Amino acid sequence: TTRAPETQRSSRSFLNAPAEHIVVLGQMGVGKTTVGSLLAAALGRSFFDSDEQIEAMTGSSGREVAEAEGVGRLHELELDALLRALQTSEDSVVAAAASVVDFEEGRHALADVLCIWVDRDASGIGESEHRRIVGEGEELGRRRPLFERLADCTLSGPGGPEEYVARALAFLEERQGA
Repeated sequence: TTRAPETQRSSRSFLNAPAEHIVVLGQMGVGKTTVGSLLAAALGRSFFDSDEQIEAMTGSSGREVAEAEGVGRLHELELDALLRALQTSEDSVVAAAASVVDFEEGRHALADVLCIWVDRDASGIGESEHRRIVGEGEELGRRRPLFERLADCTLSGPGGPEEYVARALAFLEERQGA
């Protein structure tokens, strides 16, 4: 699906950006990194993943940051990782942490880039070294309207990462021709 007309950004701001970035959004554990990396490879673009960026910035995984400094600090770092990725001058695909939509600065930055929302159930997806248990106060349902408002394209329903990337590529091709 595409963004509702009343929430679409002007194409002028997107075209005047120093680079054309695509941000993959969604709750923790839905496959943003997998979809984003496959999409970046298909488009011949650089790929930025918030988990990897945080580890490069701090020397610790997101889980370790949350345990040592708190979830609030982790979310600040996740926002910083997004903003840094969007400042690069090369076209890229960015897998952003779900928490970036909690910040006004994050929502503002996302309004100026093309956003693809991976909207699928993350239950049953295991923890990783980066992933942590969702904490209290991180009700995922409250982020849903924010993802909906920011998304230019929503990937949901059946299919794995390859199918989602094929749908994203079809959306981008259709958008290019419009």
